[in-house]
Amino acid sequence: MSSNLSVQRLQKADRGFARRLPRTRPVLHQEAANRSTGVSRWLALAVMLVGPLLGVIDFFIANIGINSIRTSLQAGFGEIELVVAGYGLTYAVCLITGGRLGDIYGRKKIFIIGLIGFTTISALCGLAPNAALLVIWRLLQGCTAAVMFPQALSFIHVNFSGSAKRLAFSIYGAALGFGSILGQILGGFLIQANVLGLGWRPIFLINVPIGLATVAVAWLVLRESHSEKPPRLDPIGTVLLSLALFLFSLPFMEGRDAGWPAWAWIALAASVPLFAFFLHWENRLARRGATPLVEPRLLQDRGFLVGIGITCIYFAGHSSMLLVLCLFLQLSLNLNPFQAGLSLAPFSFGFLLGSTFSGKLNEYLGRKSLHVGTVVLAVTLAALALEASGIHGKQSFLFVFSCFLYGVGRGLVTTPLFNTVLSGVPAQDAGAAAGIVSTAQQVANSVGIAVLGAVAFSVIPYHPTAADYAHGLVLASVVNLFMVGVASILLFLIPKKRGLEAVPEGEASLEAA
Repeated sequence: MSSNLSVQRLQKADRGFARRLPRTRPVLHQEAANRSTGVSRWLALAVMLVGPLLGVIDFFIANIGINSIRTSLQAGFGEIELVVAGYGLTYAVCLITGGRLGDIYGRKKIFIIGLIGFTTISALCGLAPNAALLVIWRLLQGCTAAVMFPQALSFIHVNFSGSAKRLAFSIYGAALGFGSILGQILGGFLIQANVLGLGWRPIFLINVPIGLATVAVAWLVLRESHSEKPPRLDPIGTVLLSLALFLFSLPFMEGRDAGWPAWAWIALAASVPLFAFFLHWENRLARRGATPLVEPRLLQDRGFLVGIGITCIYFAGHSSMLLVLCLFLQLSLNLNPFQAGLSLAPFSFGFLLGSTFSGKLNEYLGRKSLHVGTVVLAVTLAALALEASGIHGKQSFLFVFSCFLYGVGRGLVTTPLFNTVLSGVPAQDAGAAAGIVSTAQQVANSVGIAVLGAVAFSVIPYHPTAADYAHGLVLASVVNLFMVGVASILLFLIPKKRGLEAVPEGEASLEAA
């Protein structure tokens, strides 16, 4: 779905003075603090990562079940599209608010509330008697996913520092990559197995036992934390931003399939003044000393702002590439959904491998580690384009190996990118910053699939052959190669030492018992 913030240099003196002030919470004895930040925080991280993992799995798992759902519920194509797009839409719209709720009311509490809501709505999705109710439940499921998702990013930001923080971001990125692949494989397996004759319904019902078990463990393992000076919720800003994101995202999710009607362009145009009014409102609140939904100082940080732009470019290309690659495997190589999911295993393994080493690489090279990842991506995108143009009905070893290296490149970029964008964010803004990063990721996914997918499909005729889908993959690879080049250039605008800053361990809020 889903990025390191530095603070203005003028605020350094203020932060130093703030550290010398008395804490509002009892200060833990150093030995106790060391025990709490040892094994227990990694256990807590494992629990927190279930939220993002379930959120990503459910985004991809529904794609596999589309045809089965349509047949079972006798639904139209418009309703079926909303089963997938509606979830992604409400997910993107609510992420920043979900992150801020964690800052205000406590990350453990909001994570558990979001997980309970997600589990409950998943059960309702699995039991939906018709398409209309399934669409409604999916919209609400996206909202609950957005409540639990950003708590993991803010947890990492306020509980880890130095090399431990880079490793935590590596694990987070690996979990997201694993979730995207697992969603496709698991969805294909559950539908093909037809568990208890339920058809597509287990793809949602499987969340229930997992969610209930995670709630119980989270209640026991996680320790509550929130900002030392909890901000207040900004209801007007929340409404403005949610509406602006809705108007901006909906056309990209539904406009292409509808032939880009007038309402899509009107919605896009209307989102611009709403975004402008939202920023004006946030600046006004900040000047009055109130708490805005998004702190304007975050948007004044060059490293954060450029990092968000790179995040959008990166994930727009990534999501569209995965879509076209899945279609190529099924429609050009004639693999069924389950086989196609298994064929993406080399990519998944490569992503996990790249994510594992990306933390150490980022520790030594800082921002330069992202350039290493983009070079690997550029080489493998070129290789994929060459291989796809020469494949005739079956996979070659070089194509599979290129997919593996492509996954390695994605892993080398994804996790250091999160660390780079979020580095230096004040703890009280961790949830909001994580929400911004996650929202940028989700909106970029939708835009990438809609726009870049349309570019790839433009070379596929009305009655396509296997070779036509291969041409679509070649074009998608070339476009992604260009986008990787743009992102590589923008990386030079990020401060060189971004991601190398180490926050003292004593400043981390402890959420693990």
